[in-house]
Amino acid sequence: MKVLAVGGGGREHAIVETLKRSDARVFSIMKNRNPGIARASEDFLLCDETNVEKVVAWAARVGVDLAVIGPEAPLGYGLVDQLEAVSIPVVGPSREAARIELSKEFARDLMRRHAIPGLVEYQAFDDIADARRYIKEVNYPIVVKPIGLTGGKGVKVMGDHFHTKEEALAYVQEVLERRIGGQSRVLIERREDGEEFSLQAFTDGEHLAPMPLVQDYKRAEEGDRGPNTGGMGSISVVDGLLPFLRREDYETAVTIMRKAIEAMRSEGVPYKGILYGGFTSTPSGPKILEFNARFGDPEAMNVLPILEHDFLEVLWSIVDGKLKEEVSFRRKATVCKYVVPEGYGTKPLADQELHVDEAAIQQRGAILYYASVDERDGRIFTTTSRALAVVGVADDLGSAESLAEEGLAHVRGRVFMRHDIGKSSLVKQKVERMRALRGG
Repeated sequence: MKVLAVGGGGREHAIVETLKRSDARVFSIMKNRNPGIARASEDFLLCDETNVEKVVAWAARVGVDLAVIGPEAPLGYGLVDQLEAVSIPVVGPSREAARIELSKEFARDLMRRHAIPGLVEYQAFDDIADARRYIKEVNYPIVVKPIGLTGGKGVKVMGDHFHTKEEALAYVQEVLERRIGGQSRVLIERREDGEEFSLQAFTDGEHLAPMPLVQDYKRAEEGDRGPNTGGMGSISVVDGLLPFLRREDYETAVTIMRKAIEAMRSEGVPYKGILYGGFTSTPSGPKILEFNARFGDPEAMNVLPILEHDFLEVLWSIVDGKLKEEVSFRRKATVCKYVVPEGYGTKPLADQELHVDEAAIQQRGAILYYASVDERDGRIFTTTSRALAVVGVADDLGSAESLAEEGLAHVRGRVFMRHDIGKSSLVKQKVERMRALRGG
């Protein structure tokens, strides 16, 4: 079966490798030449994934039987709709359904209309005077979010990125004036204290099959310090939960996801593909921070290597509307650590050569996923984004972390990574923090 994989990052490399395990014939479209994806593909096209006309024409010419969309940007350009218009089935939401990620305001309003639990207090603004009055009136810490996509780097939190209401207002004004996120509109929300976690799920628009929980580490520097990034790495544990979460937190998160799918269907906008819920676990239960309309990056690299079900069968069941609500995963812990160019998070150093000993990484038992790199004449160069990820999969978190570290030792260049991701000391801090928030 010919399958089109759209996107050239670490998430997409993981998707492609999982498709290969299902004996798919992979054809890929990506902006930069990702060496892992290129080698795994029968053919590929170097093209901006948002160039919908070119993507659709190439997919039709190749004669693919199914398409899988990795990144969010092509969804906003209607790629799913246009592929389906030429009779190519797609795993991914329509442009209208993808608004659950493309507009944070739409997602919040959907939850409000349908009384979905986990909603935080929020208000949207396009007028600076109205925003100023709101910020002055509220007596709780706030979060400022551009309405649209910002690559995981546009959200700013009181007590973290700013400390006063005037600083918050200055960022609100910046979002409105510079149209950060694509429009002159901003969301202001109540900040909820807790530990963040990600729940990804397969869905055919009616049925929902959850995946193991993952925690993503956004901060560039060890100890959860430094600027926000697209994600420096992530962990999952053997039982599919996380050490700081209770079973009821997981069940509540799944319920929120199910209700979101039901709400979309009831409004005549069925959602199919992968739904990602970004949550924070609070003393009063999980609160939804955002929905994403695709696999997370890096979270895909935690769950896909341990998927037991045949990936193609799961994808086809999504297209056919026959998804089973239990998709099995191996009982393994995973640790993913990203390698990023120097300066990533502020001023990343691009076009620097990377030296990767793939054979040594494989010999150590770790998994290598290339991300935003550019392969030229057999040499690999950094871009301004994350370069590659090394994943350890083992029977416990400590062993998985050690495997990832052993793999990282075989990557050289002007790069850095967070060595603390998956370390027992950092996990213990998160467990103790949640215990304190819950009052012991």
